[in-house]
Amino acid sequence: MNDNEYIFNDTYRGKVDVKQRFLLVVLIVLLTACSSNFTFSEISINNADDQIREFINLVEMENGHYLYLDDKNGMYVFLNGIYVRQGHDAVYFSDFNVIVQQDTLSMFINQEYDSDYSNAQLNYQVLYKINTEANYDTIQLYINGRPVSFDAIYSNE
Repeated sequence: MNDNEYIFNDTYRGKVDVKQRFLLVVLIVLLTACSSNFTFSEISINNADDQIREFINLVEMENGHYLYLDDKNGMYVFLNGIYVRQGHDAVYFSDFNVIVQQDTLSMFINQEYDSDYSNAQLNYQVLYKINTEANYDTIQLYINGRPVSFDAIYSNE
């Protein structure tokens, strides 16, 4: 065995968990990504403009991952986990990151679970705005490192 075989299963420290692997992949991609002019941030749903609040009103009745494309080279990602199915843990979102490589924009979300439904500090509904000067051929969504589809995509164009 060589040293490379111990990257994810170090006998002295135990197995590296999924979050650490995810962070390692994100770090590698960030270091190798092409430079691009984009920013992203979490915004308050209450402070969103009327078109975005109207979009949220359309989709907020069901848990899911929603994308809204506006006509100003921006996009919004609405994550909704506010509804808890009886006998299941509550879904909340703890991290969001965006990476651009060539013509692909990739969004990474950590989705977690908690049995304490009343914990007001957890993000059961989150809205992110991504400002970009480019158009992308592909927009990818990853939940806990796995590729998934958006539940719905809306546009005002």
